[in-house]
Amino acid sequence: MDAKRTGKMLRQLREARGLSLRELAAVLFADYSWLCNIEAGRRWPKDRGWVEQADLHLGGGGALVAAWDADQRERARAADTVRMLEQARRDSESLLVAPDGVDLDELQDGLIDVARNARFEPYDQTLSRAQLLRSELMRRIRDGAHRPEEIRELYVALGRVCGVLAYLTLDLGQADTARVHAQAAFQLGDRANHDQLRAWSRGTQALAFRFTKDFERARDAAIDGLNYVTGSTGTAEPRLLCGLAASVANLGDSQGALELLEQADRARDGAGKDEIPGLFSFSPAKQIYYHGFSLMWAEDKRILRKSVKASNDAIAAWQVQRSPGDEMLSQIYLASAYARLSNLDGSLEAVQPVLAQPLSAHFSWVRKRLNQLDGLLEKHFPGSGRANDMRETLQAYVHAA
Repeated sequence: MDAKRTGKMLRQLREARGLSLRELAAVLFADYSWLCNIEAGRRWPKDRGWVEQADLHLGGGGALVAAWDADQRERARAADTVRMLEQARRDSESLLVAPDGVDLDELQDGLIDVARNARFEPYDQTLSRAQLLRSELMRRIRDGAHRPEEIRELYVALGRVCGVLAYLTLDLGQADTARVHAQAAFQLGDRANHDQLRAWSRGTQALAFRFTKDFERARDAAIDGLNYVTGSTGTAEPRLLCGLAASVANLGDSQGALELLEQADRARDGAGKDEIPGLFSFSPAKQIYYHGFSLMWAEDKRILRKSVKASNDAIAAWQVQRSPGDEMLSQIYLASAYARLSNLDGSLEAVQPVLAQPLSAHFSWVRKRLNQLDGLLEKHFPGSGRANDMRETLQAYVHAA
């Protein structure tokens, strides 16, 4: 949603009338700071009657009401997305109870397209397509609309649809739901005896556990996933090793994380091809990104400098392989490593590109990491006016989403 559409029109009409914000607040009997936040896009007036009144006072001729109506339609669309997510969760929960009630068909091309485009299209569009795929796969098993020898492919395809849903819900900050989808994906992979899907699902479970700071369970999930690594599992091994490195780093073992990352780099050299691109692959850019993230927790300045280099390398890599959320995260990791190195100038400079970008409500990881950066600035630069100013900016940016 364009959260600034209503605010922009309000400002445009106010300035056309030559009114200050305080003058408009007096005319509309509104709070000045509330109007400031509306114009800045940080708040949205829920009362259409108030909008009609403001439009009338400002001589908007319905322009402000039209902008509000457009915002309202998008808010309703977002609510529909939440409802679809809840239905997807219930479906995955049913798969955990009765995975024999699952099936699929020759929808591989559609699945590949969803996995490839999941990071670049609106969430509700990906969610809708994934739901349609899953409904069709489940219908085919219920109707027996498949040959007996196709059952393994059906399990694998359905498991991957659950995997797509796991990523979508985690990006939206719903870690518990993401774990349900990932566990359903693992069980389907287990029934199909499909090592690549089992390994991938464990890696995704580890990711969801890290989101809620359950690093012991994240570590255990990644370790278990390594049991399914074979010569046919593509980039599963470097992905799991990088996830394991992130977990042990958060548990205080930065040297162990460094060794795991080096092991992941060696595994990358021998990795085969992934069966499905997009969400089900682990790009070189993502692997560099994990170096920056895992090593930024270190106390050792030598390791922190490695984090700085890795994050800079990841930022350059994301310029080639576009992924807006990952690029923003790499900037935050760079800022965090600089903060731990007591380099305030470097930290503030690194985070500036993030603040210049609109923060999608779906970038739950970005909000999470900005909050952590806020804490680092407080810890490492107590009493610094510049650090405090940046902390206020970060808080306003996160809360505006």
